[in-house]
Amino acid sequence: MKKDLVTMTKEEHLVILMLNNAPNNLLNDQFLNALEKQLILSKKYGARAILITTKLKHFSAGADPKFLSNRKENTDPMRLINIIEKTDIPLIAAIRGGALGGGFELALGCDFIIASDTARIGLVETSVGLMPLSGGVQRLVNRVGLARAKEMAMFGRRYDAHTLENWGAINMVVPDLKLLDTAISFSKQLANGPTIAFKEIKKIANISANNGIKEADKHMKKSNNKVLGSSDAKVGVSFLAGKLNNINFKGK
Repeated sequence: MKKDLVTMTKEEHLVILMLNNAPNNLLNDQFLNALEKQLILSKKYGARAILITTKLKHFSAGADPKFLSNRKENTDPMRLINIIEKTDIPLIAAIRGGALGGGFELALGCDFIIASDTARIGLVETSVGLMPLSGGVQRLVNRVGLARAKEMAMFGRRYDAHTLENWGAINMVVPDLKLLDTAISFSKQLANGPTIAFKEIKKIANISANNGIKEADKHMKKSNNKVLGSSDAKVGVSFLAGKLNNINFKGK
């Protein structure tokens, strides 16, 4: 029986996707198809946040060499990152082992990155004469600045997680044995929060990063109206007015 390349479990409003393309979660069309399918199903199943991690030793060692060898000129180089970034709810990557090349780019498409203290992470493509193929360079510029992004992409080194946390490339480093529990706890805070507000925050932040503050300002009225019209915002205002003793967000 064919195994699932990406497995799904659901804990309340959180969906956990486990990458499972043994042995090293190499990226190819079949793997990306499975990931895209599970992301779509996650939304259908009512996910309010999605955690992406691994069932294996490594998060992902990058692209499958066969995938690169058979790549056609009209292949969309941004397919990997687009699969991730078109998801409008919070996405969290939890990295253990290696997250190299396209594996790191996959994580960079997420909103948050949590890494094990033993993880090794980097855009290593130049070590074999390539460049990061799926938007990793420009996304690193947004996270760590121009100089660091060029350094990471051109030298192709593997970095320890603490260094990348200090540079702002990732959000948090935790002991390896606590990675999954910490990532689930972190993700559940997002899954149980005001989903519409989170969606609009994500949208405005991404517009600002990609198109500038002035462009983001143009979207504020529409975002404000969506958030203020949400049931969760009305619950929050009632709490502030002393009409409720606690807040229980429904994601609506």
